[in-house]
Amino acid sequence: MKILHFFLLTVFLVIADTTSAASSDDRFKKRQATEKELSELRAKIKQLQSNQTKKRSSLNKEQKALKKTDVLIGQSRKILESTRKKSKISHSRLKALKVQKKRLNRDKEAQQKALREQIRAAYAGGKQEYMKLIFNQEDPSKLGRTLVYYDYLNKARLEKIKALNTTLEKLAQVETEIIAEQQQLQKLENEHEQENTRLAALKSKRQKAISELNISLKNNSKQLKEWQMNEQDLTSLLEALKQTVATLIPEESLSGLSKFQGKLNWPVKGRVKESFGSVRGNGQMRWSGVLIAAKEGQDVKAIHHGRIVYSDYLRGFGLIIIIDHGDGYMSLYGHNEALFKQPGDWVEAGEQIATVGQSGGYPTTGLYFEIRLRSKALNPVKFVRRG
Repeated sequence: MKILHFFLLTVFLVIADTTSAASSDDRFKKRQATEKELSELRAKIKQLQSNQTKKRSSLNKEQKALKKTDVLIGQSRKILESTRKKSKISHSRLKALKVQKKRLNRDKEAQQKALREQIRAAYAGGKQEYMKLIFNQEDPSKLGRTLVYYDYLNKARLEKIKALNTTLEKLAQVETEIIAEQQQLQKLENEHEQENTRLAALKSKRQKAISELNISLKNNSKQLKEWQMNEQDLTSLLEALKQTVATLIPEESLSGLSKFQGKLNWPVKGRVKESFGSVRGNGQMRWSGVLIAAKEGQDVKAIHHGRIVYSDYLRGFGLIIIIDHGDGYMSLYGHNEALFKQPGDWVEAGEQIATVGQSGGYPTTGLYFEIRLRSKALNPVKFVRRG
């Protein structure tokens, strides 16, 4: 009976494993097929971005100056991030090379010591006895054994010399690589310093642009009109995105967020500065998302699996990323300093998509975060874990 149970269990596991593999293979094929449509998706989203730009053609000089500076800061931050990653790799490689050099030096010292001892021993007793054996013609059997012994010693000595030469060659190569890696690291550090200087200048320029924009919107009615226009821009963009991605992202690959209420992680660590639905300005508008106070440069992470459908500058929201999660759900991440994903990219929960900034004219650094269902704003707090 036990044998029968074991047999049935084995069959079940094999079938389950095969089914799982087949299901995984099907998903891979569907994903692969979708990748062929990536260029079409990006082309359509690019057209949407172009349409948005035309709508924003009425931007005043202050808004244009701010957008230009924000985009340049984003590019500079991406260069710095790339340099930082390269420096990290270079540091790791340099560390590994130094460890290798230390090991080779130990090998060299041990091989030199062994060779010195062998030569000393051969010189001390072997050479005289060897000559005596040949010229004095002692016992032939003893002579034969001794000749074999000395031949063995010579071969062993040659092998040690060969091994030492190999070690010395490797050591020389590693030392050359260390010098090259140190030069590369110095170059990266110089580039990093130059880019930091450029970034600081751009940030100073942005603060001036923000001040000038705030002066132009000092009147409450102008500020309200600006917020209303920003909200209209975002709503029209989301509607257009919804229609565009509906036919390009397979439904079975994205299942929405309805099952994940209270289970998702925050996109960034920080204090909620502006709550969903709270009064904005003079009370004629309310926040459609939350504003999270966070340090500049912090990683912004995707809250759930999805596909990037927008990654660009948007009036009032700065550098913004929008992720489609399926079933009508989208998440939005605004005021970023730099964007690290492009339309069409797939992302997983917890994957970095941007860094925190203050693009779009917001006076302090932080992340603007929204969740929408068929363009309708939902309270993001309901979807994320407490605390």
